[in-house]
Amino acid sequence: MNYGKDKTSARVRQISQRKGRVGHHFLLVFSRTILISLLVLLVIAGLGGVIYIRHLIQKLPDTASVNISPSGFKSVILDQEGHELDSLAASGANRTYVTIDKIPDSVQKAFIAIEDERFYSHHGVDYQGLMRALVTGLLSGGSKMQGASTITQQLLKNNYFTGWTAEQSLKAKFDRKIQEQVLATRIEQVTSKDIILENYLNTINLGQSTLGVEAASQRYFGKSVSDLNLSESAVLAATTKNPTRYNPITNPDQNAGRRKLVLNYMLKDHFIDDAAYKAALEDDVYPRIAANNEAASASRTVSSYFTDALTDQVIQDLVDQAHYSEAEAYKMLYSGGLTIYSTQDAQIQKIADEEVNEASNYSGKPKYSFSYRLTVTKADKSNQNYSDQTMLSYYRSSNPNYNLLFANQEAAQAAIDQYKKDIMEEGDSVAEGNEKITFTLQPQVAVTVMDQSDGRVLVLVGGRGDKTGSKTLNRASKVTRQPGSTFKILAAYAPALDAAGKTLATVQDDAPYKYKNGSSLQNADRTYRGMTTYREAIVQSINIVTVKALTEIGTDLGFQYIKKFGFSTISDKDNTQALAIGGITYGVTNMELTAAYAAIANKGSYIRPHLYSKVLDRDGKVLLSQETPNPQQVIKPTTAWLLTNAMQDVMTRGTGEDANIKGITLAGKTGTTNDERDYLMEGYSGYYTVGLWGGYDDNSPQTSSAYSKKIWKRIMSRIHEGKSDRSFDMPQGITQASVCSVSGKLPLPSICNADPRGSKIIKEYFAEGTVPTDYCDRHVKVDIDIRTGKIAASGTPADQIVSGIFIKNGSAHTPDAAYAISSAALDGTAPSPKFQFEMPAQSDTQTEEGQASSSGGEGSPAP
Repeated sequence: MNYGKDKTSARVRQISQRKGRVGHHFLLVFSRTILISLLVLLVIAGLGGVIYIRHLIQKLPDTASVNISPSGFKSVILDQEGHELDSLAASGANRTYVTIDKIPDSVQKAFIAIEDERFYSHHGVDYQGLMRALVTGLLSGGSKMQGASTITQQLLKNNYFTGWTAEQSLKAKFDRKIQEQVLATRIEQVTSKDIILENYLNTINLGQSTLGVEAASQRYFGKSVSDLNLSESAVLAATTKNPTRYNPITNPDQNAGRRKLVLNYMLKDHFIDDAAYKAALEDDVYPRIAANNEAASASRTVSSYFTDALTDQVIQDLVDQAHYSEAEAYKMLYSGGLTIYSTQDAQIQKIADEEVNEASNYSGKPKYSFSYRLTVTKADKSNQNYSDQTMLSYYRSSNPNYNLLFANQEAAQAAIDQYKKDIMEEGDSVAEGNEKITFTLQPQVAVTVMDQSDGRVLVLVGGRGDKTGSKTLNRASKVTRQPGSTFKILAAYAPALDAAGKTLATVQDDAPYKYKNGSSLQNADRTYRGMTTYREAIVQSINIVTVKALTEIGTDLGFQYIKKFGFSTISDKDNTQALAIGGITYGVTNMELTAAYAAIANKGSYIRPHLYSKVLDRDGKVLLSQETPNPQQVIKPTTAWLLTNAMQDVMTRGTGEDANIKGITLAGKTGTTNDERDYLMEGYSGYYTVGLWGGYDDNSPQTSSAYSKKIWKRIMSRIHEGKSDRSFDMPQGITQASVCSVSGKLPLPSICNADPRGSKIIKEYFAEGTVPTDYCDRHVKVDIDIRTGKIAASGTPADQIVSGIFIKNGSAHTPDAAYAISSAALDGTAPSPKFQFEMPAQSDTQTEEGQASSSGGEGSPAP
């Protein structure tokens, strides 16, 4: 064999080439296999996709049954007599339909340019737009996603695929998109472009609760859409993408930027020429919009406090009871064509409004406060926001007593001007529309009137003075304030009588007292009364007795009852002794407090306060109903009657006497908070429960509660005109017995009626089974040696002894102190105190009922 160098090299090259061909062949076979596998997978996936999409398409309805017309309808609120009280025509019904021939070409082309520039050339789906959106999204890594829905698709989304707002998954969105595109192509086969565009322009949301171009044109420009020029047309088209962000009233700068984009597209698409483009850009349209808005705001009907609270309740009940989403509930309320039968009594509402706004019901001259919003543009172009609260904090940092109460609006404005001067720096500016002031009359008042028999709210007054807007501060249903002494009945005495075996005759010592945390508690009048019954503590609104009552039964029980009375703002942090006198974290609303008292008036049966009886949909189907209330028995009928009986005394001889009305049987409870920051009056007749709150919005102290009782009395008096008096019927299970008012127990013969201050035997009502069986353990008859003034010893001569009636363990600083003797002195484990006696001129006797047959007594001990 020839193994020369050349031969060997050639052989090596031959073998290498053979190996290369084998490797190349392997790679080729492998690549083909992978490619075929991928193609098979793609075919399978494609077939699966086709089958799935076909399934989605098969679920679509017949095109003829698809209604692309807008479906929003105005909702109407009726009072309890069936008269129209208000209408709701916001996001879904505030539209005026106009045909395409009434819509200027500039409006049509503006929307087409910004929303669907190939509207007249595609057949329902813009595939070129879809590819552009896909490429843009991929190149940006998903950070710049663009929409590609045509006007036809948007119309279907708004008027047919109305459930899109509730879509929770990508699959649901994908399914709807596929169906939307298919249906769009089908719709375009049977519907003209003009009809599609007409329905679209009457459907779209253009902000400020307007739907469609006509309603929006009236709202922003005060004229019909047919009268809009090019610049104004572009303003409307600019709003569509985000009606809040591009709102030309609240965000004119943002709208202006997008208006320019609309005009740019119109120029690019040859819808307008250069001259029209420049003229539109030069048109300073936004001052006209602002001026029209100011005029519209002045003339626009403002919803009442009652309507504001009613709509809140309807939306919440649609969510809680009808299981709508919140978005669906709002859409149903404002565009569903509902008929809402409210519970408002228009005549009583008028009375309450008149009395709350009657100047003569208030003592002294009115004061004024304000709500304030200010946006300052700093020299570096950043914005700084200020308000009445920042103003209050600013000045209170140097003057803790500073408040926002002024003698008149001029003084309030001067204070605002000074604040601006104090906070603004060189280079700062305030743009037009960036300062808003609303003056408010003070003190403010809230009133709720209910029919306790069924829980209907007949009247809601959320404030005093002119209501300047819808959904403004509603002091009756939204604002929470401390309930003060009105909580005594609900948190202490109701649970004590209902579940702890206590009675109206139960006694607590009204004497100096400290909370468990060591802080002192005082009565409002800064005095002490000694041994005091629950009834007297209710009548005179005694803090110390009430807190001791709750402490004895346990704050857990009181807290449990407060929750049973329907309060939604109670916190676990409120389970303290202070609960007894209304010391709670967040306060309560006037409406919920009134509903709690209505439960007592309704024989202990609580019914949620409701502002409507039923809500019907556009077809007359009942969506919500409260015509058959769902009462909850929160206290026994006997407990309710006993509390009512005690509160009748509040009105006839207690803290509510100034609010009492001759000839009308009333029960009620007054309330005040620290420094008299809040005045409350809660009470009821056999017909109505009325709750009133009065105070300053900034929680400043007040000096006179007279107005709160006067207004309450005037409302109660007027709404009962022509009605016969209706007393509170005593239920079965109530009995009456004589007890000693110092001990709350059965009286000791010839002892309890011989108290030096007069007989302490009283008649009291009890729930059966709660009449005391023990005898008085507070009164004690003691023999005194007149020579020493001390307790007589066993050998003391009879002619040197005088008998006296004393109060065992009476507390210092109370009326009982003058007649007090300790248990230790009585049993000899402590020295006897020394008493001074004057011998009585004659011996007297008293009857069992405590009426003295002559003046004086067995003895009159004096310290």
